Amino acid sequence: MKKKAYRLKSSMNLFYKPDRTTKPATVALYVLFVLVCLLGLSKLLIYDLWVEVEEARHTLAVEEGRLNDVMLQLADYDEVKERYCRYAATDEERALIDRMEILSLLDKTVGTAASMQVISVTGDTVQLEFSGVTLAETAQIVKRLEESPLVASTMVSTASTTQEEGSAVDYSAPVKTNITILLQKEVEEG
Repeated sequence: MKKKAYRLKSSMNLFYKPDRTTKPATVALYVLFVLVCLLGLSKLLIYDLWVEVEEARHTLAVEEGRLNDVMLQLADYDEVKERYCRYAATDEERALIDRMEILSLLDKTVGTAASMQVISVTGDTVQLEFSGVTLAETAQIVKRLEESPLVASTMVSTASTTQEEGSAVDYSAPVKTNITILLQKEVEEG
């Protein structure tokens, strides 16, 4: 029989890794690692949210202060509104044409040629009575009135002369004229 050959080990592995997981220093490192992780998570999940809430509370306090200031300024709102409503033009008044414009128009067209006796302005209607001009001059006055952008239409209801009955008709004699003028708002160019 043959002799069995045994393997020969020509080198020796002297590397030995001791188990350090049981030593207190290793346990302390693991505990420290867990604490650092918890600290990081608590910053994200607790501290950052707490800072946001505090900033929101501060902003709320500032805005409530501003709101209180505004409310103090509005304390007399009802009184101011009442004064405004008393002096501000109503929708009906805004729809009316300015009376000074009407009087200026009448003064330019009628006042230079005739003597105005009665002017009555109601809404968008003007009743005008004048005298001291002839029928031809009355026609010119009516034509100038109708050229104004304020006048929608005119109607001469009476143009009577002051001369006596039975005498010959004198077209150059002064007449007493009643005119109804329908007004309109000027169209603003824009």
